[in-house]
Amino acid sequence: MKAGPIFALSVLMKTVIIVSKCLRVTKFNSHESTYEFHFKGVCAGEALRKVLLQGRHDFEIKRGEEYLMYVQMLSFEGGTLRGIILKAKLLDECWDKS
Repeated sequence: MKAGPIFALSVLMKTVIIVSKCLRVTKFNSHESTYEFHFKGVCAGEALRKVLLQGRHDFEIKRGEEYLMYVQMLSFEGGTLRGIILKAKLLDECWDKS
């Protein structure tokens, strides 16, 4: 079952939960990467078209896979949400498939 992107705001709009598919991985060095995720929707009344997230190398996020992520929001402007991944897990690993 393929899930569409999901976006949930916390009360203070500081931390968000995102379920989305990784479109691109850009590695800056051995410790840091930036990830672009698919998203088409609305956030706080504005169109959201792109999610760009910073993350540590130990998350092992791969292009084409879907993830459940806790994200600290840094900014939201011009249809792009920028943030830092706090926790990430493959969507397929989030429930028992038996």
